[in-house]
Amino acid sequence: MPGSTKTLHSNRHALASAIGAAVIAVSTGASAAEIEEVTVTAQMRAESLKDVPMAVSAFTGDTVKNSNLNDFKDLFALTPGVSGETSDSFFDSVSVRGVNNNSFGSGSDPALGVFLDGVYQSRAGATPSMYDLERVEVVKGPQGTLFGRNTASGAISMVSRKPGDSFAGEVSVGAGQFGRQDFEGSLDMPLSENLAVRIAGIHQREDGRVENLAGGRDLGASESDAMRFTAVYDGFESTTVTLMAQYEDRVSDGTIYRALDTDGDYDQVYNDVQGLDESEIGDVILTVEHDLAGGSTLTSITGYKTHNYTYIEDFDGTANPVDVFVRDQSGDFFSQEFRLTSNNSGMFNYVLGASYYQEDIDAFFAGIDDENFICSGVMAVDYELDVNPAASCAELALAYPDDMDDAFGTGGDPWEYAPGQLSIEAADTIGEYSGWGVFANTTFDFTDSTSLGLGIRYTQDNKTYTVDSPWPDTWTAGWNYQAMFTDGPITGDDTWSNVSGRATLTHHFNDAITGYASVATGYKSGGFDYLTYRVTDPAFGEDSEAWLEEYEWTVDASNGEPNSFDEESVLSYELGLKARLLDNRLALNAAAFQYTYEDLQQAFFIGAAAVTRNVGESQGQGLELDARWLITDNLDLYLGMAWLDTEFTGAPAELCEACDGNEMAFSPNFSSATVLTYHQATGLGELTYSAEYTFTGEQFSELENSEDVKLGSRDVVNLRVALTSADDSWTAGVYAENLFNEEYYSWGYTEALYNLPATKTDPSRGRVRGDNLSYRF
Repeated sequence: MPGSTKTLHSNRHALASAIGAAVIAVSTGASAAEIEEVTVTAQMRAESLKDVPMAVSAFTGDTVKNSNLNDFKDLFALTPGVSGETSDSFFDSVSVRGVNNNSFGSGSDPALGVFLDGVYQSRAGATPSMYDLERVEVVKGPQGTLFGRNTASGAISMVSRKPGDSFAGEVSVGAGQFGRQDFEGSLDMPLSENLAVRIAGIHQREDGRVENLAGGRDLGASESDAMRFTAVYDGFESTTVTLMAQYEDRVSDGTIYRALDTDGDYDQVYNDVQGLDESEIGDVILTVEHDLAGGSTLTSITGYKTHNYTYIEDFDGTANPVDVFVRDQSGDFFSQEFRLTSNNSGMFNYVLGASYYQEDIDAFFAGIDDENFICSGVMAVDYELDVNPAASCAELALAYPDDMDDAFGTGGDPWEYAPGQLSIEAADTIGEYSGWGVFANTTFDFTDSTSLGLGIRYTQDNKTYTVDSPWPDTWTAGWNYQAMFTDGPITGDDTWSNVSGRATLTHHFNDAITGYASVATGYKSGGFDYLTYRVTDPAFGEDSEAWLEEYEWTVDASNGEPNSFDEESVLSYELGLKARLLDNRLALNAAAFQYTYEDLQQAFFIGAAAVTRNVGESQGQGLELDARWLITDNLDLYLGMAWLDTEFTGAPAELCEACDGNEMAFSPNFSSATVLTYHQATGLGELTYSAEYTFTGEQFSELENSEDVKLGSRDVVNLRVALTSADDSWTAGVYAENLFNEEYYSWGYTEALYNLPATKTDPSRGRVRGDNLSYRF
């Protein structure tokens, strides 16, 4: 029968007891409380976190639940060194130690890998919500040796809860301001001596919080429903089989844009189009673990994921129909991994493995613009005419026939509007991706105190990418989203391969202090742009302007292909120290790091179009420190801090004129998280008081380092109080999040050509008061 994973709840609302660079439990009894190490699997085998030679921030499932952490980006405020807490389903703002991939097309991949039970999840719109988890591990720095695909900056590993060996369950309900509703339930059911199942589900809902002065309801609403089924069977000799299946349906308003030149408070916007961020996600994961003679374990992980995703945003953030971005996407993903793992005994231990994946993505993109705004913008900017911004294309064609003919090819005729007076530049894209890898990670103990770790992975990725983007029914085509179009589908195909490695040296100075040094390389595969094309006709190189005129700015399968970009690579060094002091009442973890990224993949805006290119390099160095101190048997403190310094060089002048020497986006120089928790025994049970304070320093939101859209520092305070009954059968709690109504934004975009004002996105939620109740049986 599977071992029970039913969690003890005596300190379930003590956030500090489960966060930081260690997942830490409190061991109590007749003696004084002390810190107890918890096992993690950051190196694909069960180890004490103190012995893992890398920076790992880990969170228990109870922390995720009780702190209302629903999306993996919610973890970032509590994980110094990681930022980019946007409210949409994209990865383009996520930054680990100052490195992010800001491309959001379907032909590219993020630099941070997200995994659920060992299966890759990092596709926009396809990453599931966090619920009913055993733990979450955030591993910083290159992790390609073990995690594989696209983990150049780090990895997030979510581990779902497994059924226990007795009939048990839990029901939790919560309510709060802004119409917040939370329900989570789970049930463990042993069906036989060797078979147990667990069923878990959530329902979460919240009303909008941002007033839309353009009319309509408040923006920022969300709702999600998810269900997970897990079955564990261990009736075979030396073999355990785990089947997990889940489904999720969620919808929200997505990114909320606020144009900076509009009136109103920070949380009042003018959006003429209602945003949408909607996903349907399904996962099936089959894990088979077989214990071999000699103590090693052979593991097979088979994963299948399917999703449908729809996204709409009012990109200009104004009350006028200037610029709307639309994405509609579906995809299927299959992966298979085999691992052979030693049992952590003896001088030599290892993890050997091989993996394969196949992914099919079908995505539709559209940029929808009002023709009149394009016409007036082009005349004012490119032709330097003093025109009325509200002038129509028809009026401008009469007033400036030669300039309008030069810009849009009117031939002096009266302006002919597209249907609805909208310029719609659309593209259908199909991605067929596959890849495989083999890897090994070994540890050799030179002495009882010193060990050497060596890891290596060979990876090969292939992408076939097809784009069909016909010339739209408008004279203004090409002025905002894309300069060229296609006559039928065009296809690009490329393969990238890489050998990544990792070497670590770990030394136990004594039972209390461990130090390590590591050097690692990482890799992220190349990809394709979804809106720009490369002309393959040799005549184009001889006279590009003449070629474009002849072919009317259109390519086909015989003379063009989607623009591609190459892989990026990273070399990272890290020194770390892990200590357990004061009779194991103080845990200290520190890491100093330095890295260099070559051929960094970055997206740049040309008008409203984002084009991705390999550009120069990014260098960064920093220090991360976290501490857990049991001040008394009833009072404990968690403190996490990160200092970061980054520099970017090598952007082409046509994409970014003055980027050299700038900081990377979403890279605050300093960030911290502090949690103070106090436990008090009462006649009704145990009272737990928790105060959380997170600080994020100023940060730029793009490589241009524009002060206009720089994100200010923010201080956020949360308070939680909970009472747990003496028999641990129920917990009742109240909370206040963002207690002091801190106002901040998640992103900023500088003013773009023609018609796009400078904007900031996602005004922060104000103070939220709420309560929750959990019953366990």
